[in-house]
Amino acid sequence: MIRMITRYFCLFVFLAFSLPSSSQSEAESALPFDPKIDGLKLTELVSGYEAIKAINKLHGMPIRIRRGFIAHYEAKQHKATIWVSEAHSEDLADKQIRIMISKMKSSKRSPFHHYNASDFRKTKVIGFHGMGQIHYVFRINKWVYWISANEEHIDKLLGHLCKIS
Repeated sequence: MIRMITRYFCLFVFLAFSLPSSSQSEAESALPFDPKIDGLKLTELVSGYEAIKAINKLHGMPIRIRRGFIAHYEAKQHKATIWVSEAHSEDLADKQIRIMISKMKSSKRSPFHHYNASDFRKTKVIGFHGMGQIHYVFRINKWVYWISANEEHIDKLLGHLCKIS
C-alpha cells in the first residue's frame, strides 16, 4: 500500500512540474511580458484567476474582463508594475477607464493627484502621481493598461508597451 501511494505521489509530482499550468500557457499565449525592459527585470507574472481576483480587488468590485495580468519588474531600488485587463470590447475598455479615473479624482481618500491627459503614438494616456510613483492608464484595442514606475522608467515603459502592441 505504501509503495502504491509513493508511486502515485511521484507521478503527481512529475506531472505537476512537467506540464504547463493553464495560467502559464494563458500568459504565454496572450501578451508579451519581456524578461527585461529598460534595465528592469521581470520578477513575477500573475495571470488567470489570481490576476482577475487582484484586479477586481483593486477596483473594489468585479469588473467585466476576459483576462488579466500583473507583471512586476525590479532593478536595484526601482520597481515597476504593469496591470493589464482585456475588456469584452474597445467601448467597454474606454468606459472602464473613464469610470476608474472619475472615481479616483472624486475620492477624498485617493492617494493620486496631478492628473493630465496626453497622446503618445496615437494612444490617449492619462497620467497622475501618487504613492511615490508616476502612473499611466491607457487603452490599446481591448486591453486596458495601468503602469506604475518612477520618473526614470515610466516613459520608456510606455514606449515599449506601445511599440509591441
